[in-house]
Amino acid sequence: MNALQTQLKIVAKKPLIKDIVNFFDGNLYPIVYAALILISSFFGLELYIYILTCAIIVFTSLFSEDSKPIIVPIVLVVYSTSWKHTPQPPYNSQFLNTPSVLVGISVLAVIAVSAMIFRVVVFRVKEEGSTLLLKSGLIALSAAFILNGAISLKFEIKDMFFGALIALSFIAVYFYLSNTLRKNSANGKYCAYVIGLASAVIFIQLIYVLFIEGAFHDGTIDKDLVIAGWGMSNNVGGMLAMFLPATLYFSYKENKFGVLFYLLAFLQFFGVCLTQSRASVLIGGIILVAAAIVLSIVKTPQRKYIRICNIIVVIAAIFVSVLFFDKIKDLFAVMFDRGFSDSNRLQIWKNGLKNFMDSPLFGVGFYAPFYVDINIENWVFPDMYHNVFIQIIASCGFIGILAYAYHLSQVFFLALQKPSAERIFFLGMFLLITGTSLLDNHIFHVFPALVYSLILFMWDSDFSNISSLRNEWNRRARARFNIKF
Repeated sequence: MNALQTQLKIVAKKPLIKDIVNFFDGNLYPIVYAALILISSFFGLELYIYILTCAIIVFTSLFSEDSKPIIVPIVLVVYSTSWKHTPQPPYNSQFLNTPSVLVGISVLAVIAVSAMIFRVVVFRVKEEGSTLLLKSGLIALSAAFILNGAISLKFEIKDMFFGALIALSFIAVYFYLSNTLRKNSANGKYCAYVIGLASAVIFIQLIYVLFIEGAFHDGTIDKDLVIAGWGMSNNVGGMLAMFLPATLYFSYKENKFGVLFYLLAFLQFFGVCLTQSRASVLIGGIILVAAAIVLSIVKTPQRKYIRICNIIVVIAAIFVSVLFFDKIKDLFAVMFDRGFSDSNRLQIWKNGLKNFMDSPLFGVGFYAPFYVDINIENWVFPDMYHNVFIQIIASCGFIGILAYAYHLSQVFFLALQKPSAERIFFLGMFLLITGTSLLDNHIFHVFPALVYSLILFMWDSDFSNISSLRNEWNRRARARFNIKF
C-alpha cells in the first residue's frame, strides 16, 4: 500500500498532472463545471457530463491532495438533466431508461464509487484530536431508514432498497468527506461558492422554462409547466429557496460587492416566487426577512447600504403591489387561487398517522399506500407525506422518530455555539432544507439529501473537537446557572 501511495505521489508531481490538480483546486473550475452543466441541460449532453464527472472523481481520488474538487459535482451534477431527456411529464422521454444508457450510467457509477472507496482506503485523512459530533445521530437515522417497515404487513422488498438509498443519501457525503477532506478554514466559503453557482444555474434554467419552454404566457405562469429536466415546480422553488443562505453569506463576507449579493438574494427569492411553490415562498421569505434584520444590525462596511436597500425594497414592493395588483394577481394566479388551502396535506398527514398506528415500532415502509385523492408526481420515488416528521413516523415508526430526535438534538447543540458567518450559513441551510420539508418532501429526494449531508459535515468539522464543545457547554452552564460539573 505504501509503495502504491509513493508511486501515485510521484506521478502527481509531473508538470501536466500538477497543472490539472491546481486547476481543480482553484476557483475557476467550479465556474467551468457549472457552465457545462447549464449547456448540458439545454442540449441533452448528460452522458458527456457523467463521463466528465467520473473522470474528475477518478483523477481527484488518485492525484489530488484534497477531495475538495468532488464537492462541485456533488452539488451540481443533477442539474445537467435536460428537458430533452427527462422522463417527467409532459416530456416523457425514455432516453435515460433505455438499457444501453442505464448500463453506461451504471458502469460510470461503479467506477466513480470504486475510486472514492480507493481514496478512503489509501489516502485517508486523519485529523488528530478531532471528533465529529453528528456522526452517531446520522448513523442512527440511517439505520432507521434501512429498517423501515421491518415487521409491517405492508412491507415490500423495494422498501429495503429505497431505505438504503435514502440512508446513503444522508450519510455518504458526510462520511466520505470526513475521511478525505483536509480541514481548512476556507472550506465553508468554498461550499457557499459552489452552492451560489448552483443557484445561478437553477435561476437561468427557470428563466428558460418561463420564456423558451412557454410556462409564461398570456400574462400568467402555468405552474404545471414550470418543469426543469431534474424536477417540477416545487423542486425548482425548493432548491432556489434552500440555496438562499449562500447568496446572503456573500452579502456579509464581501465588503466591495456585498450589497450586490444582497440584491441578488432578493432576485433569487423572486425566482422562488415565480415557481409558485407556496411552501418554498413561505420558508424562504421567513429566512430572507430574518437575514435582512440581522444584516441591518451586524456591524459591517455595507450595513448602511443594506439598510437603504431594505427601505427601497419595501417601498418598491408596496408601490408595485398597489399600482399593478391585477397584473400580479394574473402572474401568480395559481398561488392566489390556492391561497391558504392545504392541497389535501392535512388528510395526507392524518393517513400517515393512521399508517403509524398500524405498525408503530418500525412503521409501514416507504411504499405503503395512504389513499388520498390527489396525484402526487414523484417521478421514480414513492408517494410521500409532504412532511419530514410524518414521513419518518409513518415509514420508520417510533424507532425512526426517536433517531431523528436524537439527530436534531445534536444539530441543536451545534446551533448553540458561538456564531460566525460560516456557522450561520450552515444553520440557514439546515433551517431551509428542514423547513421546506415540513410541507414538501425535499429531504427524501437524493440530491437535496446529499447537500444536507454536505452542509452537516462542513458545520460539524468547523468545530475543532468534541471535548472543546463540551467544555464550552459546561462553561456557559456554570456561568448562567452556577452549576458545577
